[in-house]
Amino acid sequence: MRADLLLVQGIETAVTTNVDVLVETAGQFLYGQIGTGLDQAQMAALPPRTSPLLKIHGCRQKDHDHMVWAPGQINAPPVAARIASSAQWLSSRLLDRDLLIVGYWTDWDYLNQVLQTALDQIRPSKIIVVDLADSATFQAKAPGLYAIGDAAQNGFWHVQASGDAFLAALRTAFSKAFLRQVISSGTQEYQDLTGHAATATMTEPPEVDNDSLWRMRRDLEGCTPNQPATMRTPPMECTVGLTLLQLRASGAYADGHYWLLNQRRIRTLRTPNQPLHRVEASYARETAPAVSPDITIAIGAEADSLPSNIVRAGTTPTITRGAAGRWLTRQQAIQELGL
Repeated sequence: MRADLLLVQGIETAVTTNVDVLVETAGQFLYGQIGTGLDQAQMAALPPRTSPLLKIHGCRQKDHDHMVWAPGQINAPPVAARIASSAQWLSSRLLDRDLLIVGYWTDWDYLNQVLQTALDQIRPSKIIVVDLADSATFQAKAPGLYAIGDAAQNGFWHVQASGDAFLAALRTAFSKAFLRQVISSGTQEYQDLTGHAATATMTEPPEVDNDSLWRMRRDLEGCTPNQPATMRTPPMECTVGLTLLQLRASGAYADGHYWLLNQRRIRTLRTPNQPLHRVEASYARETAPAVSPDITIAIGAEADSLPSNIVRAGTTPTITRGAAGRWLTRQQAIQELGL
């Protein structure tokens, strides 16, 4: 499913699929490069490769005095002009896209009116609305929005579920699809190396919670500390998938976002074409020692003889600093772990 518009009311979350527009979400800074704007001009001024956050109802920080608080504002300046400008931007942005609306079929008629006005001219491919109400109540709450959905070219679906449950399931499905692609990218190399095909169990993502799946995705994207997972499709590098298959074939199983093999906690990190000591240095303060992996496999890194920190090389571990896990290249890990 390609979700290009997500309307969220009172949910501090977002979806890591192809989300182009987020409305009224407080968690925007957790999900990568997102720029906010109130109308078409502000959207056009955003830098390239920035996901736009169009705040149709206004913004407390950008223009507190002209947030939509009452029905009378909708047809009065400057809100009326802002809504008209937003409608123009949305009509081109959402042409032949899929529209996902989560938690916005509310009893706030004037807010529904804003959305109806802004979305009236768009031509989405399909519309999916997530709302707990039954079908009859669902249509009665916002008949104008319902009519827009009913005119969608390729279908209109009402998912009777809570927004948080739906988004959690969607994140899980996306993360598992992402991991499945990464693991499957190494199946041919695994067969060439071992002489037999990987089993279906080996290529399936582990059954762990959403946070662990998200952290795994970050590592397999090669995200640096404090950088969010942002890729819609994984990099197809067969050695990353091959490494995961080799770990699982050796009996490794998921332990949160790490792998546990022979009582050693292992982290797999995509680090293409980088010196190993540079990679280790960049992650030195990312994780508390109490939950640090015993071994981090820097897949794609090049071995070298330099320490990660020349000044502190050889420092004796302390209670405050703890003992850092070992950093290995893929080839070193194969020998160390007997993969």
